[in-house]
Amino acid sequence: MIHNYQHSGSLLLKFLEEGSLLVNVGVYDAASALIASQFPETKGLFVSGLGYTYSQFAWPDVGLINSNEIINAAKIIRSNNPDIFLTCDIDSGLGGKEQLRRTCTELKNLGVSAVQLEDQTLDDKVCGHIPTKVVRPLQESVDRLSLALEASYPMQVIARTDSSFKNEEAFNRLNAFMNAGAQIVIVDGINELELNEVIKFVNKRAFIMANVVDGGKLKQHSASYFQKLGISIMNLSAPLLFSSIFAMKQRMEWMIKNNWENISNEKITPLSEVNKLMTENYNFFISNNRKSKIV
Repeated sequence: MIHNYQHSGSLLLKFLEEGSLLVNVGVYDAASALIASQFPETKGLFVSGLGYTYSQFAWPDVGLINSNEIINAAKIIRSNNPDIFLTCDIDSGLGGKEQLRRTCTELKNLGVSAVQLEDQTLDDKVCGHIPTKVVRPLQESVDRLSLALEASYPMQVIARTDSSFKNEEAFNRLNAFMNAGAQIVIVDGINELELNEVIKFVNKRAFIMANVVDGGKLKQHSASYFQKLGISIMNLSAPLLFSSIFAMKQRMEWMIKNNWENISNEKITPLSEVNKLMTENYNFFISNNRKSKIV
């Protein structure tokens, strides 16, 4: 695939180097990405493994998705939103080394800005905010990260560790990841005190991402608060998904209460508005007169 523009991974790195804070809005399908992209404040989208698994299968985040599913989701979301940075969660690589290489290569060729690669084992994969996490041996994790960095360039690889702070294991892994060439790092499933320790340890040797999940370990704060701490990427993992689940439950309760009479009210988006939104999005997709700012 040949482009006349800079790859979005290069542009993301430039964006961060300029001191800008990227807020990633977690999305789980084309519709949620479309809603997020309607707001000009949205600069980044994040396809999370948790959000995809919850929404597409109604299963837990325990390593049940594969490479093709994330690649296909990225293809649709990217084509609909070419001017927004897109980050994809690839868990611990979605397979062996060559599958990891293939996944990174295909996402790079789609123009994805970054992938998040964690160091959990494939067999024991869980959500980063669940305490029963098991990580790969350090050297194996570094070898897989190095492979991903090579296959991904210039797409960025966000090197994530799920290791414990006991015996400074998380710090040892961060150091090894940065030495391997990672320019964006994250320790997931930590609290605010631990996040501050990460910021001090990294000491501007790499950009830091903070993952904020409703009900997770890291306390909710504003974007400006995280930026002042020294965070470069504020990742809102699943706010739209959790909100939609709440709304769907409310709607079901409303219909049952009214003997299944689907009474329209101000709390829903009417058909005309939804159809207009989808039609405009499709027209944008097929238009040859508007070119992407990010490739």
